[in-house]
Amino acid sequence: MCLASAYFNNENGQLILKDIAHLKLNGDRVEMETLFGEGTSVQGGIIEVDFFSSKIFLEQKQETVIEG
Repeated sequence: MCLASAYFNNENGQLILKDIAHLKLNGDRVEMETLFGEGTSVQGGIIEVDFFSSKIFLEQKQETVIEG
């Protein structure tokens, strides 16, 4: 099973979360959860999903990342 990893689409491609099993768009937030229940929410949007390499690229609208 290949789980996804999410990155900010900026110059350094900062890793947000890996082993993502669930992703949900909730208004202007992207909510992600790993297979083990670790969750993160980012205010922004999806730029690209690369299914071949299991990578999700997100645009961050504010500096806040909420761990949950």
